[in-house]
Amino acid sequence: MPLLPQIFDTMLLVATALFDWSALAVRESLEREACHSLGVKLSVHRFGGVGFNSGRHELAHLHGNGLLDAFVGVRARDSVVRSGMASPHHVFPRSGWVSFWIKTESDLPNALELMRIAQRYRTNMPTAAA
Repeated sequence: MPLLPQIFDTMLLVATALFDWSALAVRESLEREACHSLGVKLSVHRFGGVGFNSGRHELAHLHGNGLLDAFVGVRARDSVVRSGMASPHHVFPRSGWVSFWIKTESDLPNALELMRIAQRYRTNMPTAAA
């Protein structure tokens, strides 16, 4: 079913709105700050949620429940996971993706740094976490 991921993610977003409405403001802050400081463009992600793109590259996507997945590459993944900055991806733990829960405003700097690492990786610049 082609729309199933979007429907599921919409249900996550509705649950977030009902049971943790303050998290919606945090999502908006992340979207606004990522666009402003990183120059990313937002899109509807193919598996639901919001995609964060730099040029033709996906840097990250945010699920309706506040789970941010960022593509930092395998080398940086090991570093950011060891440091506690993020966890291995919730579905593909051995990939270059990492996952990070965004629940409060205090999580925004970490989320933005993960996107910066992803942006440097995607543009072949050395990452600070490598």
